[in-house]
Amino acid sequence: MSSKPIAVIFGAGANIGAAVTTKFVEAGYRVCAVSRSAPSPATLSDDGNVLPVRADLSKPAEVPPVFQTIKSQWGSNAFPRVIIWNAGRRTPSPHKSNIFSVPTEDLETDFAIANAGPWAAANEAIKHWGAAGDVRGVFIYNGNIMGKAVFPHPDYTTLGVGKRAAAYWVDAADGTYKSKGWRFFFADERTPEGRPVGSVPGAESHARMFLELAEGGGEALPWYLTFVQGKYKEF
Repeated sequence: MSSKPIAVIFGAGANIGAAVTTKFVEAGYRVCAVSRSAPSPATLSDDGNVLPVRADLSKPAEVPPVFQTIKSQWGSNAFPRVIIWNAGRRTPSPHKSNIFSVPTEDLETDFAIANAGPWAAANEAIKHWGAAGDVRGVFIYNGNIMGKAVFPHPDYTTLGVGKRAAAYWVDAADGTYKSKGWRFFFADERTPEGRPVGSVPGAESHARMFLELAEGGGEALPWYLTFVQGKYKEF
């Protein structure tokens, strides 16, 4: 069994995923980095601190096996204390005058990545944290301003639908489980003026904010977490 705390990041890409992995490893964590491009079978890094795992996160059934892979590599009692959902997808409308022209199957895929996948991950977390007894758990959903604001643009509709739905159950989960020491956060990075950060969010900003939450720095913070340059800021 690993003596180090474990974090798992679903959607571990080259920007936020890489920065979060580096930051957490430097802080003494072991990190399971889940992506579609990870090698298969899963192989530990040379130092044993990073476990890349391949999974198609548009298929919720591929989420629970990730946790079994963690156990097979780091011990039967190994389970992430920190779960980060960073995966997302949007399908632009093919006909810009009709936001509903996105094929239904694409909406279903985008929605599955935004909600069914992280729902499955949260379910695994609650089962384990509950069985483990006195454990502090943190679930971070990496969202954006569409958790609250609507952008009536045909190319962002499926993304916004997913984020808005996720914000509801993250709020519900945090209210339900906060008293047990399990926090759920919807993370929304902003510019200093409170505007959306755009298509290239700050990798280091996310890494600093997420590590602070993982280390207990978010105990007094709200579930809907707006932050700027790695620090909480209310808007």
